[in-house]
Amino acid sequence: MSSTIIYNANILSFHNGFNNSSCDTITIEGDRIKAVGRWDDLKSLVQANTVVIDAGGKTLMPGFNDSHIHIWKVGNLDTFMLDVRSAGSLDEMLEMISAYNRQNPDVAWITARGFNEAGWKAGRMPDKNDLDKVVKHKPVYVIRTCAHIAVCNSKAIELCDISSNTPVPDGGVMYLGADGKPNGVFSETALGLVSKHIPPYTKDELKIMIKAARQRLYSNGITAATDPAVDPLLLQAFYEMNAAGELGFRLNAIPILLPDGGEAPYPLPVYYSSPWFNVNTVKFFSDGGLSGKTAALKRHYKNSSDLGVLRLQKQQYLELGRAAMEIGLGLATHAIGDAAIKFVVDCYTSLAGSFPGVLKRIEHLGLPEEQHLEAMAKNNIATSMQTIFISELGKNFRQYLDQEYIDRCYPVGSVLKHGILTALSSDAPVVSNLNPLKGVEAAVTRRDNEGFEIAPNEAISVAEALKAYTVSAATIGQTPQLGSLEPGQLADFIILNQNPLKTEPKELSQIKVEQTFIGGKCVYGG
Repeated sequence: MSSTIIYNANILSFHNGFNNSSCDTITIEGDRIKAVGRWDDLKSLVQANTVVIDAGGKTLMPGFNDSHIHIWKVGNLDTFMLDVRSAGSLDEMLEMISAYNRQNPDVAWITARGFNEAGWKAGRMPDKNDLDKVVKHKPVYVIRTCAHIAVCNSKAIELCDISSNTPVPDGGVMYLGADGKPNGVFSETALGLVSKHIPPYTKDELKIMIKAARQRLYSNGITAATDPAVDPLLLQAFYEMNAAGELGFRLNAIPILLPDGGEAPYPLPVYYSSPWFNVNTVKFFSDGGLSGKTAALKRHYKNSSDLGVLRLQKQQYLELGRAAMEIGLGLATHAIGDAAIKFVVDCYTSLAGSFPGVLKRIEHLGLPEEQHLEAMAKNNIATSMQTIFISELGKNFRQYLDQEYIDRCYPVGSVLKHGILTALSSDAPVVSNLNPLKGVEAAVTRRDNEGFEIAPNEAISVAEALKAYTVSAATIGQTPQLGSLEPGQLADFIILNQNPLKTEPKELSQIKVEQTFIGGKCVYGG
């Protein structure tokens, strides 16, 4: 069995009882950690075939675990879909779409993702008339950065046979223009009115996207990830890649049960556990996003009559959740606004008595109230949050939320004080920067990309944020063999050029991942 010893390292791990001041050496046997300690105590383990590496005093820590990232969508923007996240104006986005159309004349549908109108000077939502200016004779479908709103052109509306009389599914909105006709903008479950007509990707195309995303994970030191919205075809692709040994990173898949615009839920998946791939939780969406004003709030968005969209029907949600938990699957529910969080916490609380040991998690948890946090702590409800939203979407929050909401926006500090199991994650490609160290920086500084502070009283320490990206992420993913540097754990770790615990908070995202190891093998950096 192969063995490796890395010495002269600044070793960090964030599990209880770890004392980094006494450790500078890690030994790996096969794909597992054999020992962590001092070189003087461990050098006797060196054998004739042992690979011995001098870390040169650099920092070695567990690989990052992104507990909420849409793997295939990240890869899609590097392969088959037009990425418009860099568009600084509506005109710039339209030119990108026009150029893509010229360069790809054989594409049947133009699909793009990533616009954020709050960052544009005019600041208005595009509609079909805007898209018609650049592409008239081919359907165009452009997804907003949040993925809860999309706009299409007139050709797409025509091909989908959509009119003002088209029934809109519960939990969705089809917007109308001044003429009373659909203006091309759809949100939440109404996205399915268009998306179900777009030719689906093949399983082989999905695999190409996953492999493209994998390289992005490696370079950012991410050794494990959870894809929190997996449909049946994607789930099959994941299973096949795992069986063929093609994943290359630790993956949790969370299948969705209710497709956008669908009349019937998908079949319940089967619980599955292995060193590389796990299926142990199912996913629901209770509302939309703050950055697009579709997260369900108790009071209106600033200078607006909007309250967002509450997507779930309570009885169906409880029935599906109970059926999943009866076969050992946990529940993960997207809930950002306070109205949605209340709805989910109430439902989880009603299920807790029958399923006390089954994991229940809330994705995002953007605007919880004190009573919600108390109920979460009491009923062992965990959460995966995204402090990186503060940096990239802070302008949206400041534009759309009143001060009271701003002061408790993504309140990680309060969540941790209540003893709630909390992981941090990116939700990429909702954000363009999936670097966990940028998420750590945002958690500590609470500053957006324009330098404005958002709920600075909710800041946490660097160590707390790193724990949320490692040990806590492994716990919420029900993968206890990951996330810490201990004997018997899988040897997934990274080497950084600086010690994050001794780096100025505003400079944390400048730290470089020099090497990424998975199962004791270097997959990035050489």
